[in-house]
Amino acid sequence: MTCRSPHLPLDPLFEDWPAGEVIHVIHDTAFPPESFNPGVDGAGVLRNPTRFAPIRDQHGTVVPYLYGGSTLDCAIFETVFHNVPIDASVKFVDLDDSAERGYGQLVPRRSLRLVDLTTDGLHRLKAPKEELIASPARDYPDTARWAEAIHHQCADVDGLLWMSRQRDRDRAVVLFGDRVGAALTGNRIGLPLRLNNALRQVIVAVALRAGIEAD
Repeated sequence: MTCRSPHLPLDPLFEDWPAGEVIHVIHDTAFPPESFNPGVDGAGVLRNPTRFAPIRDQHGTVVPYLYGGSTLDCAIFETVFHNVPIDASVKFVDLDDSAERGYGQLVPRRSLRLVDLTTDGLHRLKAPKEELIASPARDYPDTARWAEAIHHQCADVDGLLWMSRQRDRDRAVVLFGDRVGAALTGNRIGLPLRLNNALRQVIVAVALRAGIEAD
C-alpha cells in the first residue's frame, strides 16, 4: 500500500517531550550523540531516505535530523535490528556491523514540541498507521513528505513522535535540527560496541528475547 499524500492544511495533535526526559540513541561514535545527520553527503547529495528524513524547509534547505527512542531497547531495535524482517525464518544480526556504534543519552534543556503520530494524532491527520508508520522502506520518499508538510506548516514544532514500528511498546522520535539546535545535552554511555562488553550483552539479551541471533 502506497502512502497517500498529506492533505493540507493539516490538523496535527501536539505532544510535549518534557525538559530533562532522556532520549536514548545508538549513534556513530565518530560524532557526539547529540549530533544531527546533515541529510546530505560531502558533495551535497541527499542521503538515503528514512521514514521521515531527509526533508527540505520552505526555502529548499535540507533539514538536519536525529532519531531516538524512549528506552535503550527501542534505540537498539531502531538501529541494530532495523533491517531484520519480523517474518524471517532465520534472524541473524552481525554485531561487527555496529562495531563503531555506541550508546548515548540526550537530555533536552527545554520542553520539545512534537507532532503526535500515535493513534489519536493519526486520526486527526487521516493517515492510516499502515501507510505512515508501518509501511516498508520503498515508501520512505512518500512518508517523508508528511514530515516535510508538518515542518512547513508548524513553525514551532521540534519534531515528530510515534510508537516505534520496530518496538511498539516504546515511543520513537525524530527531531528537526533547525528547530532543536543546541537544546540537547548529549552524554556518551561507555565505549563503542567493539570495546564495550556491557553494551554487547544488553544487545544480545534484547535479541534473545525477540528470537534474533546476534553475534
